[in-house]
Amino acid sequence: MSKNIMTAAAFFLLAAVFSLRFFYSSPFAATWDQVDFALALERYDLLAMQPHFPGYPFFIFGGMIANSWIENPAQALSVFNGIMTLAASLPVYLLARQYAGRLPSLLVVAALQTNTYLSILSAQPMSEGAAIGALWWYLWAFHRAYHKTNLTAQLLPLLFFSLLMGIRLSYAPFGLAILLLWIHQYRKGKRFRELAGLAAAAILFQGVWLAALILSEGSISGFLKLSMGFVAGHFTSWGGAVTESGEPLLSRLYQLTVHNVVFTGMFAGSLLLLGAGALAGGLLLIRFRKAAFREYWSINKLLLILAGAYFIWNLFAQNIDKPRHSFPIAMLLLFSLFTMAAAKSAKAQYALILFAILQLAVSVPILKEQAEKKPAVYQMAEYLEQQQQPLIVYTWEETRVLQYLSVPYDHKRFYTYPYFKKDISYQKDKEIYLTGELVDGFKEQGVDLYPRLEKVNEFHSNLLFDPVYGEIELYKLKE
Repeated sequence: MSKNIMTAAAFFLLAAVFSLRFFYSSPFAATWDQVDFALALERYDLLAMQPHFPGYPFFIFGGMIANSWIENPAQALSVFNGIMTLAASLPVYLLARQYAGRLPSLLVVAALQTNTYLSILSAQPMSEGAAIGALWWYLWAFHRAYHKTNLTAQLLPLLFFSLLMGIRLSYAPFGLAILLLWIHQYRKGKRFRELAGLAAAAILFQGVWLAALILSEGSISGFLKLSMGFVAGHFTSWGGAVTESGEPLLSRLYQLTVHNVVFTGMFAGSLLLLGAGALAGGLLLIRFRKAAFREYWSINKLLLILAGAYFIWNLFAQNIDKPRHSFPIAMLLLFSLFTMAAAKSAKAQYALILFAILQLAVSVPILKEQAEKKPAVYQMAEYLEQQQQPLIVYTWEETRVLQYLSVPYDHKRFYTYPYFKKDISYQKDKEIYLTGELVDGFKEQGVDLYPRLEKVNEFHSNLLFDPVYGEIELYKLKE
């Protein structure tokens, strides 16, 4: 009877969380990247950053399909994310079944799918939701190919990896799985000629979406020029990589592990979830002996190796101010822990279903807020529209959203003070506004404008949704 109750509870949780994600799919394009994706549904143009490089063709294609029956492009992308995460339930279950029974595997799916931060990502117009769904299918296909030698099993991970790269190229480190697979097969006696054939198939699968991007750009040389410019910018000016940010390594390490992976990815910034997780983790540490941890490593070592590879990539090559970049690490760790716990202990199964219920309860108000409360940049746009015209607002990156909203006043983006100083000389008849990000940027360049400014307002939205522009300060030039 208890098994039947837990099975019913697991299915109820899955139905509830997917319904919530669809019902509360975000209609807002509140960041630069989200605007890029939303505009791409209307006109796909890499040069116009609709979307930005590398184009995300499969993500945009899925959004276009959803956009045929959902008018709002941002919401269409959010719904597509929800569909992709829903579809990921099957590979998660199949992977868990390799180590645990039916009920424990179902509970693992329920506990993972009710993860609050996953729900946040799945209900907003960013590529992470769809990419996480594709990643689970790829990991399942990799695991299947590791244990089966038929041609279909060998081709599936190559196919799913192509799908993953066409959704989110920054998940490329997970391609290490294919290399590990081929090394394993070579040691087991597979001939080099067969592996070369698989490598050719992998190139062919990736070539499908790359060829489409090249055709959309017009030429190989144009595509290469665009890609080189984007890659150079990512590592030298705006991408947040260690080569650009100058942040100490220990500080980045703390931000990634404590804030991004644990506090945000695993517990969505909720002290309630953090406390429950810490309690459950402590009980597991007491219950499981050293031998269990050796077994845990032997079962999960491939997933943990992949998580480690992505961790290194995330630490050095990505913007760790955005916790969404780190979520795959949290997700793989949670899957490993949930599977091990559910397979070993009936009490752990009860704890898992209770934790899933708690996660769902925490998710409801957060998803509602994300879908209904206007983001900070939307609030600023409306405030300025109510002010005496004419005016102009100078921003750091918020102008991309203002452009998307078609606001009736002038707005410009600047990064360097000399260009800003020259431009305001042409704005004699307008009220001049500046965002705090721009003012801080000028201050880092040695120009402190604060004595010449009057703070007129500030706007806030949940930093879980937008950690970069969830807080905006607006200033007006006094003179």
